[in-house]
Amino acid sequence: MKNALLKNLNWFENSGVMLPNDGLWGVAERVAVVKNNEAIEKMYASFVAWTPHGDYSIIEQRRADCNFETAYLYLLAAEVLKEQKYTDIAVNLLDFLYHRSGLLWRNEDQYPYGSWNWSHIKRSSDVYFDDEAWCVFLQLEIAKRYPELDKKYDMKHWAMILADQLASGSLRVMRACREQKNWADTEKKIWLGNLSLPHWGSLAVMALARAYAEEPKQEYLDFIKEYDAYLNENPAKFNVSECSYALIGDCAAYRYTGDEKYLATARIYGDIILGKMKESGNIPAEHYEAPTGEHLVDTIYTVNWALIGLQALSAVDAKYTAAYEKLKALIIRIQDNSPEVQFNGCWRGMFDMNQNSWGGGDRFEGGAGSIYTGWTNAPISWVLALDLLKRNLFS
Repeated sequence: MKNALLKNLNWFENSGVMLPNDGLWGVAERVAVVKNNEAIEKMYASFVAWTPHGDYSIIEQRRADCNFETAYLYLLAAEVLKEQKYTDIAVNLLDFLYHRSGLLWRNEDQYPYGSWNWSHIKRSSDVYFDDEAWCVFLQLEIAKRYPELDKKYDMKHWAMILADQLASGSLRVMRACREQKNWADTEKKIWLGNLSLPHWGSLAVMALARAYAEEPKQEYLDFIKEYDAYLNENPAKFNVSECSYALIGDCAAYRYTGDEKYLATARIYGDIILGKMKESGNIPAEHYEAPTGEHLVDTIYTVNWALIGLQALSAVDAKYTAAYEKLKALIIRIQDNSPEVQFNGCWRGMFDMNQNSWGGGDRFEGGAGSIYTGWTNAPISWVLALDLLKRNLFS
């Protein structure tokens, strides 16, 4: 695990996703493989800032969630490896977020107060349930564990302001839309994302559960309860990617509220994931934004999130430990050892078990040709670092 963690940190620093490689100007969203990528033109049309490097490009948008995720990775790495340079990189990433990016909205009008815009390339306010949830959770987690950083950036202050906004927006959209079967924010058009899917809804649960541990506000608990009830009504409705998000949300809800009913829901979704798991440890790719197939290892929407959820669930129920260890072993085995700097030490977006190599096709968001900093590489390495620290994301 330590070797895999080191290799991944080296990928962050050598691949070009951080220029300069000390995090001073943040981390890009991803590496995009250009060669044989049928989705590359759509990527360029959709994400209008990139740096070409021949066979690959750096998709340059600086997203708040990706930068928080990478900063948290470097803070964990500093704890594991006892090297100051990792703390320094984390601080540079946070300096970028709070002082240089312009992504944090510090005013009480026009946009949700305390929200982080989707990326620095957007000309509009794009506020997504899932991204903002990570911004709430990681600000609170970093503030709690590293109080000197909380003092420097006022992290808890901004996180709790955003938690209030997330709670009110999530409740408003969910309550207004459940009967209409349309979960978009059609009334105020402020929040983006489809709360009918745990990709958005369960990450909001995770964030609000974490906020509830700081300030037990009824509004936070109301959304957690109502969304848990929705999940209990619909366990057969979701693909295994969505089940992985549901597992994360309910593990967080159990950890931060102490209510056993959330553990019961987590077990329901954990069992679905175990039922899908292959002997190899793979959980088949079923997400609509990526190629699908039982032989495909999806590290953008599926196994990365299942890994976090199973790590947390196995900490409270040994029934899930073997599956967690099997999935972790698969992830470590497929880490990219290609000599090229854009690949060495990373996890690409998709691995083909039949070919025993990275591949399986591409989409403009998912697939083997997208190598994400935040969604894929940082969360996978969190798990390795947290295991080495004998913790999990919700310890």
